[in-house]
Amino acid sequence: MRITLCFVTLILASLSASIAFAAPDLQVSESKFDFGEIFQGEKVRHVFEFINEGDETLKIERVRSSCGCTAVLVSEKSIPPGGKGELQANFDSARFRNTVSKTIYLYSNDPVRPVMKFYIKGKVLETVAVKPAQINFGKVDAEEPVTSTVVLRNQGEKPLTLGKPYSTAAELVVKMPEASFGPEESFDSGDEVNLELQLTPKPGQVRFSGYILVPVEGLPKKELRIPVYATIKK
Repeated sequence: MRITLCFVTLILASLSASIAFAAPDLQVSESKFDFGEIFQGEKVRHVFEFINEGDETLKIERVRSSCGCTAVLVSEKSIPPGGKGELQANFDSARFRNTVSKTIYLYSNDPVRPVMKFYIKGKVLETVAVKPAQINFGKVDAEEPVTSTVVLRNQGEKPLTLGKPYSTAAELVVKMPEASFGPEESFDSGDEVNLELQLTPKPGQVRFSGYILVPVEGLPKKELRIPVYATIKK
């Protein structure tokens, strides 16, 4: 009798343990994706796959992504044991440049990994390189003109059309060769053009801050913005 009770107790304990440890188990074969180099304005799409290797249903609660990247679940929210799921990540490079890294968070009822992270990284190349990207004249005298040059270079693979540049302040003047802009002129790949800037600070100013704006047809942003700064001597 005692042996029978012990045997029954062991069976019940084994069943209880198996029930207690039954859980979903989210596993991925790839959690990182490097899209390499792209030009500003290009979009990246990638699908991450995951599988439920547990013995209970995996339930996806929500998906969250960092700025500039969106992610959507393209499979069911409930993944049975042995089932597969897919997460689609979308990155729009229009507002980014240089090296970027984005993170996607997948929340589920996996007790061990309730938050699974996926990563997208790469380098965004500027279609039009602006050198220097901003102008700081430093300390200057009022009513004394100071000049500088900005070089624009088409690094993309397609021709662009440059509009006439202009500034946000009367004391800041910009000039570009007439032949470089207009509907009939093409800013081809590899082409460069110089912008000639002249700042004549007004009396009584302490600091100057403004922008040079260059319309560009063929870019997602449609316009280049070049900041210009200066401190006026007393």
